[in-house]
Amino acid sequence: MRITIVDDSESFRVYLASLLAAAGHAAVTVHASAEACLTELAAGAAPDLILMDLIMPGLSGIDATRRIKTIPAMADVPVIVITVSDDDAKLAEAFAAGAMDYIKKPPCRPELLARVDSALRLKKAVDERKAREREIEAEKAYIAAILEYSHDGIAVTGPGGRFTFVSPGMERIFGLPADTYTTADRWLDIVFPDMAARADLADIFVSRPAPGHVWRRIYPFADKNGQRRVCQIHFSTMPSGDLILNIQDMTLFEKQKEDLLKKHSRHQKDLDAAAEIQQSLLPRRFTMSESLRFAWEFLPCDNIGGDIFNVFPLGPHHVGLYMLDVSGHGVASSLVAHSVYNFMHYQRSTLIDRSEGHIDVVPPEVVLSRLNDEFPFTKFQKFFTIFYMTIDLRSGAARYGNAGHPAPQHIAASGAITPLPRRGTIIGLTGLDPTPPGELTLAPGDKILTLSDGLGDSRNAAGEYFGEDRIDAVVARYAAAPVGELLSALRGAAWEFCQAAPPRDDVSMLGVEFVRPKG
Repeated sequence: MRITIVDDSESFRVYLASLLAAAGHAAVTVHASAEACLTELAAGAAPDLILMDLIMPGLSGIDATRRIKTIPAMADVPVIVITVSDDDAKLAEAFAAGAMDYIKKPPCRPELLARVDSALRLKKAVDERKAREREIEAEKAYIAAILEYSHDGIAVTGPGGRFTFVSPGMERIFGLPADTYTTADRWLDIVFPDMAARADLADIFVSRPAPGHVWRRIYPFADKNGQRRVCQIHFSTMPSGDLILNIQDMTLFEKQKEDLLKKHSRHQKDLDAAAEIQQSLLPRRFTMSESLRFAWEFLPCDNIGGDIFNVFPLGPHHVGLYMLDVSGHGVASSLVAHSVYNFMHYQRSTLIDRSEGHIDVVPPEVVLSRLNDEFPFTKFQKFFTIFYMTIDLRSGAARYGNAGHPAPQHIAASGAITPLPRRGTIIGLTGLDPTPPGELTLAPGDKILTLSDGLGDSRNAAGEYFGEDRIDAVVARYAAAPVGELLSALRGAAWEFCQAAPPRDDVSMLGVEFVRPKG
């Protein structure tokens, strides 16, 4: 800390400076006159302590002290006067001018150092207090600026319900001047017309959350124009018992939320309607003729899915069946599936050739080639797998094509289970090899089972897949059962394994059973 010595005696200046240096005070400045000291102080070099000779030629120590104390930056700098005088009046005048202590010449070394250390400790304490006061003022100004420009309202009420603080944000939210908020009861009566909201707020003002706990509620209120709005209030209690209210205007947010819910409701209704349309496209007749029976199960992961299948007559002697799985699921996949359904209508030339004057069934591999031309990936940004089979009801002769779909299973009446081996590439990708044809002859009691990959990909809460092994085990157990029982068993096993969790992908199962040749 810096010490300034002012004395007209050079020898005494040197003596004091040496005593202070020996005690560890290195920053010591000396002046031979009060005028020289004041000139330096005017330049802004403020010391932490001044040792001032009381009697000097020119400006006396008392006058110099009086002038020093008029300088704002020097108001807290302690001045110790040093004098040979015993004149009480002079000492009283020095204290009145602003001196804090005095030492008689010649000074006693221990006394001098003790008084200097005491004055410096006092100066240090004053400096620290002033610095903290400046920090507090800066913090207060910063907080005041936040409250001034924040759109949230902040209010504090004492235990008696009287407002002790109201931020400018309260006026922005409720449109009422700050002096309106005198007590909680008055505020509730003016702002909250809803009786239930007012009663709930009044109860919180009385009961108050425990310190450290925060309650958050949303309340309707009326602004100054009587317009109905919505606010959210966070309540917290200070250890002193004061209740803090942090209030946010949620009117726009609640309006957006309400609009979003309405849109979601309309969207959900559209999805439900689309799901009903999709369900209406699934096969309804569970017997095509005395020669064939079939069953199916369909579990979409959303309201509408990307799976679709059908069983239909192809002229008087044939039946066609297919199952397809469009990539993804939801609206886009469902639209592509519906387009394929229309393309695969049994009365279209896609499946039936009438060019020679009689009905010929178009081979499955040709149908799949036409699908690949009609539904390129570049057109729909979707691809799909499909299994398509035709069955001659007179002989049981079956012909099929498989474009990337999980291999269907041929379940013989004897119980033997054989996956259908012929499989090509998915529909939608150009430049690939054509789908190879497959053939087999169904004997009475034989079944064809085709599934989408959603069944094997079903998972339980632990993330385990239902998988192909579990499917094969169920099929082997129910191989001799009617096709409807077989599909019900597959569905029940998957449902139990997944603990009734909804499927993550569309699950489709279609089974046909050749009963006997058509007479």
